[in-house]
Amino acid sequence: MANYSIFNQIDNPLYTQQVNTYIAPGIDSTPEGSASKAGMLFSVNFSSNVTAPSPLVLQVTNPLGSGKNMYISRVSGSSAAAAIVLTILKNGTVSGSAVTKVNLNFGSAAVSVMTAQSATAAVTGSPATVESMLLAAGPFVINYTGRIIVPPNNALTVTCSHTGSSTAATASIYWWEY
Repeated sequence: MANYSIFNQIDNPLYTQQVNTYIAPGIDSTPEGSASKAGMLFSVNFSSNVTAPSPLVLQVTNPLGSGKNMYISRVSGSSAAAAIVLTILKNGTVSGSAVTKVNLNFGSAAVSVMTAQSATAAVTGSPATVESMLLAAGPFVINYTGRIIVPPNNALTVTCSHTGSSTAATASIYWWEY
């Protein structure tokens, strides 16, 4: 690239050089797109009425010996009222019901090795808080794009709690694994 002017000219106010051409196209894809094409992008969801003694709890666990890491893509959900506290936890003990995991590549027969459960009781044990926020009424989406990595024998837990009267809330966790 010798002899290219690095300064803007009066008749060309923005210096540019075309690097994404027909001969050498640049193709960009998100990690989730690649994981979905490979049949390795999964989700779980749960909805419930939330009160102070009965939070909404959704947990995905990477079991010991799975041989895979879980990469958190996003956490999303919604609340019918304001003042819902969303907390994302590392580990913790959840006593709940199994939740169906969905492969987001509908043409793939691959099954997740992770386990998932939901509950309407507080998380016990010694979880570490990853993130906590107060939600307004309506939907929310937190994109992690793989920044949270859950190795075997660890879990990601999402809780939604409310100190007021009962209100509806939902939560979903999306991840890929390999």
